[in-house]
Amino acid sequence: MKTFHSRLTCFLEVLVCLSFLSFFSMVILLVGLRYLFNSSITGANEIITILFVYTTAIGAAIALIEKLPQRLGKHLAKLQLALVGLINFAIAWFSVPWISQTGDNLMPTLGAMRAVVQISIPLGCGLAVLYCITTAIVGLEETKTGDPTQPQVSSHPRDQDRSA
Repeated sequence: MKTFHSRLTCFLEVLVCLSFLSFFSMVILLVGLRYLFNSSITGANEIITILFVYTTAIGAAIALIEKLPQRLGKHLAKLQLALVGLINFAIAWFSVPWISQTGDNLMPTLGAMRAVVQISIPLGCGLAVLYCITTAIVGLEETKTGDPTQPQVSSHPRDQDRSA
């Protein structure tokens, strides 16, 4: 499970970085086109907004838990995982009927269905729930092995080096 958790963390971080790079590049391109050539790319502003929404949803799945003092941290981390997982599950659950009712409407410029953007809500919340579950399992495995330290949020090597 630790390997899966580590790979999931790495995958989500790469996804967020690619999204940031994409919309940063598009903004620079659009500014250059607008001021140098008095032109633009049709639908690019909506694409940037969509990428920003996805980046926020996926980034929220990564940034769930901060390190706390060891004594308080163990209990609060468990409570925080449960609450964050529960609220994200509820949001994902209730967003599906909303998407089915409003997702067929078209975006003005691109002409794509709004469901393309709206699906980021259950996707991001589902990833957050998955991340809570894997973090809890990794924490339980570390507790069972007798590791006295607080369970790490990430099994990523760069985080391991910092705690050593």
